[in-house]
Amino acid sequence: MKYSLKYCFLFVFLFNLQSCNSTKKQDAEASTEKIPSETESFKDTLVYHTEQYKEFSPYFSKNDGDFDSTTYTAVYPVFSSEIDSLFKPAIFVDGESTAAQVAASFLGGFNEYAEDSMDAGNNSFHTWFMDQQCHVIMNIPGFVTLKNNISTYSGGAHGIELNLWFNYELAERKLLAITDIVNDTTRLKEIVEIHFRKHEKLSDNETYEQKYFFDNGQFVLADNFGLTTKGLVFHYNPYEIKSYAEGPTTITVPYAEISGILTPTGNTVLKNIAQK
Repeated sequence: MKYSLKYCFLFVFLFNLQSCNSTKKQDAEASTEKIPSETESFKDTLVYHTEQYKEFSPYFSKNDGDFDSTTYTAVYPVFSSEIDSLFKPAIFVDGESTAAQVAASFLGGFNEYAEDSMDAGNNSFHTWFMDQQCHVIMNIPGFVTLKNNISTYSGGAHGIELNLWFNYELAERKLLAITDIVNDTTRLKEIVEIHFRKHEKLSDNETYEQKYFFDNGQFVLADNFGLTTKGLVFHYNPYEIKSYAEGPTTITVPYAEISGILTPTGNTVLKNIAQK
């Protein structure tokens, strides 16, 4: 976040310490707030609320008359205590248990970098950011899908943005694999590839060698998939199959096209979507 000089009078007294090789600094703040839930266009089944968290580094960088700070922000669902632990790995993907732990790790890394920069006499170091938006995408009887969008920058030419999908069967309290949904992944791959070529505007006989990162020029099904009310989503994040400049790729396959290869679990998902 940026602050113009005229809005930073609260921090002026800290800048008086610059003669002692310091930079603008204030106590780090963290806030957690409940906000309305966001799901697809039907009433939820599993009860939850959405929380918003924000914390920033105490170190500010001065660049061109503005003060810039490093921040961690998060929006994520919180479920009842009986089942919330099931979803924690989807929300805090590096093994943390809370947003505060993520903030401590991310901001701690930046703070070390900022202190090293100040020790070297540089008070115009690059600031970082990390923002994650985890939302319930589908919430039907027996099944929940989460999508976690994580955008971060911690130095270098550019940051990175990832969309991570997680699908759960509540009765078994398990994270679903694609083989839990379809019984013929070879046929599924063929169907998805048809949609992929259409999305990428490729003819049936065009190869993947020039533009894509598929091994041996063979199409690969994304491990990153999501169950939605509209179909089965496959998402390739930047660098997975194309260059960063080409961006991510998302393919949606209607359930009608894979109805013949659905497992009993897959058919239950489809039936429960129809009932909603």
